[in-house]
Amino acid sequence: MVAPAAPTPAAYGHAPFRGTFHLKLESTGRIALPAALKGAFATTAVLRAHRDEHLNLWTPQGFEAVVQEFVASQPGGVVHPRTKKRLHMSVTEVSIDKQGRLVVPPELKARVGLGERIVLAGAIEAVEIWSAEAFEAEQATFDDADLFFDGFEGL
Repeated sequence: MVAPAAPTPAAYGHAPFRGTFHLKLESTGRIALPAALKGAFATTAVLRAHRDEHLNLWTPQGFEAVVQEFVASQPGGVVHPRTKKRLHMSVTEVSIDKQGRLVVPPELKARVGLGERIVLAGAIEAVEIWSAEAFEAEQATFDDADLFFDGFEGL
């Protein structure tokens, strides 16, 4: 009997992030990643505010894959050098300790309005970090996923 082939890793280097996790953000800004998420992270992560809505948390390899996808999506695969620099300027590298904890810098915490109650949401190549209130409001737009499953007949 032939063993099944091992799955090819995604460009971002880990299994897709999935699920939602309701957590408390410590007053110091520290978050303990749930076990389902922390295995993908080694000692660092890349953090960026998405507008003023939520934070995106990537593995370093995941962030680089996103940048490469952005570059490839541009006409002729050419991006103005300043644009690529701005992509890198817009992120913050954070440390992840052995217990899977990280600290959200105060300026990012304030920018997206993170309070004590937060939600971590798996978003395939990134983890979105939301205030619980903003996430609850955003859930009203999850109807597209329901529409997919309404028409899905199964495998």
